[in-house]
Amino acid sequence: MLNIIIGKSSNLSIELEKKLENTLLVSSLEIIDVFNKIEFNKYNKINIIFNQFQQATRLYDLSTPFDYINRSIASTSLVLDYILLNNLSINKIIYTSSSSVYGNNISCNEDDKLQPLSIHSSLKISNEKLIELFCTQYNINYTITRVFNMYGKDDKFSIISKIINTFSSDSVLSLINNGEALRDYIYIGDVVYAYAKILKVNNYSIVNIGTSNGTSIKSILDYLKRNSIIVNVKNIKNVKTELKKSISQNIKLKEILDEYEFKRVESYILTKLKDIK
Repeated sequence: MLNIIIGKSSNLSIELEKKLENTLLVSSLEIIDVFNKIEFNKYNKINIIFNQFQQATRLYDLSTPFDYINRSIASTSLVLDYILLNNLSINKIIYTSSSSVYGNNISCNEDDKLQPLSIHSSLKISNEKLIELFCTQYNINYTITRVFNMYGKDDKFSIISKIINTFSSDSVLSLINNGEALRDYIYIGDVVYAYAKILKVNNYSIVNIGTSNGTSIKSILDYLKRNSIIVNVKNIKNVKTELKKSISQNIKLKEILDEYEFKRVESYILTKLKDIK
């Protein structure tokens, strides 16, 4: 079995490589060069995980539109073309999507109508539809994973990492609307565990990757305060575009993971900040 992960530098890709045996990380900019060096005939089964995230700092940067598209749907298309042209035997495809495809839909059920609010989420949906059509047409087992607010390990962009960095540097964290919006925070180790399980199951075309628990940044900061840890904040009021609630419905994920206990985000941050303190 060979596991190929498209998206070499992402935090999730790096952690997946540690978990999955015989794994190759491939940059979305070097797909053909790397693929041409692989002796595919040595492997009776091949899994491909599309994990090419846009950098969080460049989600809305269209200074180079071609590169923006190339990092998302163009690289997906390139891999699918290669599969057909070289008659590769694919065991499973996982496409890493995002909870952003739900937009203002607060129920976040896999069967709900999608409501993209940005070009980033629109391209995620386009990728989803491309994978769905391709795999259905060529009878390939696939799962689209809609990942909610992931944190942990070498994460540098989530609000959870910003809280930790704010405390360690004794700086000030900017909060939108007092940090009252509810989000579903999931530890990267739990995501990796879920992917390892999803690779082994069939008939799950779309799966939310979340805990189904809504947590606000305000409640996290209050929890830290009760444990004698104060994070300096300033509030940005009346940001009407902020989603008030984004929480996963994760019945399908629980079916796959069975009796699995997710890491609590409050406990994770408290442990991190106590180590710094």
